[in-house]
Amino acid sequence: MWKPFVLTVVLLRIILIDASEVSTPTPPVAVAALNRPIVADPKTQGNCQRGQICVLKLRCSNASTAGSGLLDVRFQDDNPCRDRQMQCCYENDIIGPTVVPLPHVLSYTTPRSPRLDLPDVKQPVCGQRNSDGIRFRIIGYESNEAEYGEFPWMIAVMMQEKAFSQLFNVYISGGSLIHPKVVLTCAHCVQNRPPGQLKVRAGEWDTQSKNEILPHQDRLVAEISIHREYFIVGLYNDIALLFLEVPFNLDKGIQAVCLPPPELTFDEQRCLVSGWGKNGIGSRSDYQIILKKIDIPVVPRERCESLLRKTRLGTRFQLHESFICAGGEKGQDACEGDGGSPLVCPIEGSIKHYYQVGIVAWGIGCGLGKTPGVYVNVAHLRNWIDQEMSGRGLDGESYSFSKL
Repeated sequence: MWKPFVLTVVLLRIILIDASEVSTPTPPVAVAALNRPIVADPKTQGNCQRGQICVLKLRCSNASTAGSGLLDVRFQDDNPCRDRQMQCCYENDIIGPTVVPLPHVLSYTTPRSPRLDLPDVKQPVCGQRNSDGIRFRIIGYESNEAEYGEFPWMIAVMMQEKAFSQLFNVYISGGSLIHPKVVLTCAHCVQNRPPGQLKVRAGEWDTQSKNEILPHQDRLVAEISIHREYFIVGLYNDIALLFLEVPFNLDKGIQAVCLPPPELTFDEQRCLVSGWGKNGIGSRSDYQIILKKIDIPVVPRERCESLLRKTRLGTRFQLHESFICAGGEKGQDACEGDGGSPLVCPIEGSIKHYYQVGIVAWGIGCGLGKTPGVYVNVAHLRNWIDQEMSGRGLDGESYSFSKL
């Protein structure tokens, strides 16, 4: 996700970028290691095979499983190098010192009180945004990074794939938690995928670090429910529910989002989209390491349809009732890889609670200006969500807002 952040209709399939095609921003701690002379330090050498030494993973050319597209770019627990940012590498495979741009996340600050103040998870209130983060705040960022734990409903949807005799969690889309056992996402992201190969992750923020305050949680998907009137050509009713084998354990960083009442509108309101999608279209764009957010306005239907007719869609294009629009500001948009991610708007009368009003669906380019992105209209499909939940013995209390 970018200061762009929309999915075009053409770019609706899983993306697995080869590390040789794009360069992934490197955490500050890794930059010094990249430019440091390679010395076999006994303290970090570990138990590598003869002829190998421990080096930063990005410096080893045989690290074929690293790179953008793999959400789980963490090392395995049996890594023979004592430093988890390192891996065993033959000297002939070591890449020389490289100048790597520092990401914009420079440092963090910790509030005076270290106590997390976890909510009463027995009676959680949906849609509560942690606008100041959990325990620390980002300092010096310039690229729309979300605070740690800011959007506790944010979900990463992953596909388990086997490569080199190992299982990897490959990121395929965003999603949102609406119940401890249910994830909301877009249909085009999960159609024709076996439920048993899908996994969802809650509590994620930095995809290249395990050193976060609260551990993320992974759950396997037991069932996928796609709207019976989902139309793949036009992406009408592009909505799906993922029912999990085991519910998430709710905490400060993992909470459900609220869903709006049926047919409620949010025209002209400024709302937020979050995701790990790419910062543009094409092989030179990157998936994001830190969860990103953008602030965009909801665009009224008539105006959106008129603007879309000025694009390659043509003058006869009609915006289906299952869509809403948001954005249209240059450089502020969702993009490839953000499909399924939530668009949330403040709940009237509350200063910290949010409704999920949209799901990232498609668009024309990314952040071009004067062309809004198109999102699934959650309020319009609220009754379908309720029916699917009740049909499985689940109620909608978890995503229904009620003032304390």
